Amino acid sequence: MRNKSQCLSFSFLFFFFFFLFSCHQSQAQPSTTGYTCSANQTTYPCRTYAFYRASAPDFLDLASIADLFSVSRRMISEPSNISSPSSPLIQNQPLFVPITCSCNTLNPSHTISFANLSYTLKSGDTFYSVSTNKYQNLTTYQSVEVVNPAFVPTKLEVGDVFIFPVFCKCPDQTQLRNRVNYLVSYVLQPSENLSSVASRFGIETQAIIDVNGNNIRPFDTLFVPVARLPELKQPAVAPSSAPPSRKTERK
Repeated sequence: MRNKSQCLSFSFLFFFFFFLFSCHQSQAQPSTTGYTCSANQTTYPCRTYAFYRASAPDFLDLASIADLFSVSRRMISEPSNISSPSSPLIQNQPLFVPITCSCNTLNPSHTISFANLSYTLKSGDTFYSVSTNKYQNLTTYQSVEVVNPAFVPTKLEVGDVFIFPVFCKCPDQTQLRNRVNYLVSYVLQPSENLSSVASRFGIETQAIIDVNGNNIRPFDTLFVPVARLPELKQPAVAPSSAPPSRKTERK
């Protein structure tokens, strides 16, 4: 009788811990240091897009955003359905910013997919503030630390140049055959869910789940599979009375 009771207790504990492990596995999130990729995947590198929102005070014009992503203003205005590269922007105006996505082997334990963007540190900047505010959580400070191992985060100096890895993915061959031409990098906002994001892009919610799983949290980067970019509905913006920006535009 005692042996039978012990067996039942052991069985209960086994299934209890198995249940906890299974729950943990189902809720596991992508590593904060980036999204893994296969270095021999033939579709890398690729041109893709990041969904970005214009924001005050520094990013309410295409010149500033273009400099941040090392592209030209026209490369943003055309896919974003903006009539002129010099058009002023308003808070939270949606934009498609082109990026070049590569699979990068950093060390034996880190092969991650990102767009390699250079950023020069300014007064008051930290890895965290630039990742969350300027790049709007399209990367993380943990990933910046991994990609820039020669720098100590607590000993940064103004003028230092770093790589900020904007998260991205390239479609694999199966996705390309299914007419997925882009996996748009999109940061989920607290007011959104997968259904609202799918509606914005004109696709089914399941298509997003198939690529990302269904346990995406606010401020996670998800990858939206599309055959072509949807046409963004841009607000009517009154002409600016401010003098033209003197910021340089990358060619």
